[in-house]
Amino acid sequence: MSAYDIVIVGAGAAGIGAALELNNSGASFIVLEAADRVGGRAYTDKATLQIPWDQGCHWLHSGDVNPLVQWADQLGASYAKEERIDHFTIWQDGQFVSKEELAEARGCTLAAFAAIETAAAEGKDVSIQDVLPDSGRWRAGVRCVMQMMAGADPEQFSTTGYCHYEDTDVNWPVLSGYGDLLSQMASTLPVRLGIRVEEVTQRSDSVEVVTTQGTIRAKAAIITVSTNVLSSSMIRFSKGPAADFLEIVHDLPCGTYEKVALAVDTLPPETAGKIFCMIDPGTGAPAIDFQVTDTPNPVLIAHLAGSSGGASIREGQSAMIEMATERLALAFGNAFRKKVIAAGASGWVRNPLIRGGYSHARPGAAHQRALAISADTGNVVFAGEAFSPRWPGAAHGAYQCGRDKAAEISHALGYGRR
Repeated sequence: MSAYDIVIVGAGAAGIGAALELNNSGASFIVLEAADRVGGRAYTDKATLQIPWDQGCHWLHSGDVNPLVQWADQLGASYAKEERIDHFTIWQDGQFVSKEELAEARGCTLAAFAAIETAAAEGKDVSIQDVLPDSGRWRAGVRCVMQMMAGADPEQFSTTGYCHYEDTDVNWPVLSGYGDLLSQMASTLPVRLGIRVEEVTQRSDSVEVVTTQGTIRAKAAIITVSTNVLSSSMIRFSKGPAADFLEIVHDLPCGTYEKVALAVDTLPPETAGKIFCMIDPGTGAPAIDFQVTDTPNPVLIAHLAGSSGGASIREGQSAMIEMATERLALAFGNAFRKKVIAAGASGWVRNPLIRGGYSHARPGAAHQRALAISADTGNVVFAGEAFSPRWPGAAHGAYQCGRDKAAEISHALGYGRR
């Protein structure tokens, strides 16, 4: 039986943050990761297209205060600070809309955000859908934006919970790959891959972690898996504060956020200079937003959040790729299909080690996040984006939460950063 002061379960952003915090603390520790790679929901795919693309995290959100920017600079990661004004376009019901119509659509989106913020300020912990104003012809587009921002459908997400995130509206895409950035950050850490944790037994003075490769005894454990994994009972917890904590987690589930990347020989001219191109059939079908990567090897990336991907997400990668291609063919004609030279898709919902996108608070349950953050779970603590006080739903929130929880538990054990 191996022995350490602290065992970290999961090598995503939170687990990496926790390990980096412990690196100079004097405490002995190990990081256990069930997958064959680090990064969790940050994964830079280098196999499916001619260029790397991020299947998950991609943007340094709130870049002016994001603690991962310092790491990006230190490790030489490439990210874009360019701010564009005329950065999106919309195809709706047979044609690309005019600049005046784009302004109208943007106004409806801003009105939706204002309604959410007003409801939260008034203490109305209801669903986003309950407070959205009527956006008329832009209803599908506004819903699409809400799905991407929330990682779930507006009916599933709390207004108050949405406003827990402290947004500075400064967002920088990581051109060299967000997953690669986290991988570099973890390169010197004691991470053991391919080891799945099956059971955690919590005692007053110790923790036993049963894995697929034996049992590890420690003084404490930091659990950083997603809330959907916690709710799945994939990891069993003995009776105690940690097991009780799982009751809170059910109200903070991970939603759905998948991506489909289509490499094309050339971008359609209507997307020139744009960052996003939304395609809205105008028939009641979901609108889908495509990120435009205008590089020598151009790529269009469909963002399928909430129920926008429909049955294709359940059916798998091929169905997702066909759905995204079909939607682009609506706007650019059937000849567009011949422009696609490679394609790839994420699979976060189907991945048993992840089981979804990022977390959200259910309507009426936004207080559960604060309860989770303040909960005393003894020598088994939980870290991740779902438990970030300032940046829930974001990789930098997970990273900072991991660091904070590691600092707390190491100090409780008599260790500290040196």
